Amino acid sequence: MILHRVWLAIAAILTGGYSVNAMADEGKIQDVVTQGGYHAWLIENHAAPMISVEISFRAGAAFEPKDKEGVATFTASLLDEGAGPYAAKEYRDELEKIGARLSGSASSVDLDVNLMTLSEHKERAFELLGMAIRQPRFEDEAVARIRDALLAGIRRGDEEPSVVAWRKFRPLVYGDHPYANSGEGTLKTVGALTAADAKAWHDTQLTKQNMVISVVGDIDAATLAGLLDKALAGLPEGTLRNAVKDEPKPVKAVVQTAKMDVPQGTVLMGQLGLTREDPDYYPLLVMNEILGGGVLTSRLGLDVREVHGLVYDVRSVNSPLPKGSMFYVSLASDNTKVEKALELVRKHLNGMREKEVTEEEFNDAKAYLIGSFPLRLDSNAKLLAMLTLMQSEGLGMDYMQEWPKRIAAVKREDTLRVAKRLLHPDKMVLVVVGNGPALEAK
Repeated sequence: MILHRVWLAIAAILTGGYSVNAMADEGKIQDVVTQGGYHAWLIENHAAPMISVEISFRAGAAFEPKDKEGVATFTASLLDEGAGPYAAKEYRDELEKIGARLSGSASSVDLDVNLMTLSEHKERAFELLGMAIRQPRFEDEAVARIRDALLAGIRRGDEEPSVVAWRKFRPLVYGDHPYANSGEGTLKTVGALTAADAKAWHDTQLTKQNMVISVVGDIDAATLAGLLDKALAGLPEGTLRNAVKDEPKPVKAVVQTAKMDVPQGTVLMGQLGLTREDPDYYPLLVMNEILGGGVLTSRLGLDVREVHGLVYDVRSVNSPLPKGSMFYVSLASDNTKVEKALELVRKHLNGMREKEVTEEEFNDAKAYLIGSFPLRLDSNAKLLAMLTLMQSEGLGMDYMQEWPKRIAAVKREDTLRVAKRLLHPDKMVLVVVGNGPALEAK
């Protein structure tokens, strides 16, 4: 695995520094401004006759009212269930005729609409995209079917230890902050959602001021501008873009358990993390790669998994969100071995705080992060997601070039500083789902 990391670093050097994909060069990102006042970031790629589009609205779970949890996903799921003059089946048939794919989804902060089409059918594909965004039908049959599907998903989650664990963990970390809402909703809130709720969410949230547009593929700026103006004509202006205003407050350490008749205990342990804007964000990435970023190469992976054989998978993650990130360790172990696994996790969390990492660990982690970065940009879909992230979080057009440089600038002593700042096992929330001795874990 160390050799694998070295070769990734060598590959980055041989391909011009940090990118194996010329499409990701700063000069290739075009800020397209249409006559109608729409902005889109475009990366042209004429290697294949495909176009990928993502229109992202800051309208995810964090902005849902308390009694409407799940409405963002509910609305997103209905956008391709009939639009404009077409009922649900007819609309899907129109997409199928041209081999296009369109879908809607929602996350903690965003509601995204994605389109993939052959470039020869771009005019019709953009027309259908515009219908989904501006004129979804929210017909009774589709509303009932999507609502039932979401309710079935919630019920399935009741039987899955990882889902049960996350349902407990997220509110414990975020308290009464909007990020405590996962967006899944509950049987009560989702069961009460109606076509009127979806329409209200659509009408107030899917607006010109609340969106960013990303496009990658076989299309030029002038053509894209014309298609966007036609597709989005008449979209409400809206007010300012939604934003999470307050940072979450640290919560007290607490242990919560849930009894399930399963052979393994599922464990989540964590606290608030660091956002992308934090000066210690890049040192954190290096520190975390050493601690638990790689299942087979990190301290947690090598010790808890390889040496002691207590888990199949153990990792530490910093999940960044605007103004409120989450840092956590996840693992699953035989119910009788959960306590031992947690003991080792605590040992390594404290070890990161107490002693500077070795030069070999440090150089290896940086080489891997820099060398593997081009793999995040090796497809249109990945580039599309990156463009949306860069726009949504205000990361700048040079983010893809600056990211590896910022990792390279991290010093070994930085990892100890950020570990001392962030890692406090005695202040972390702990959730265990399992039975028997797993429920006695401290």
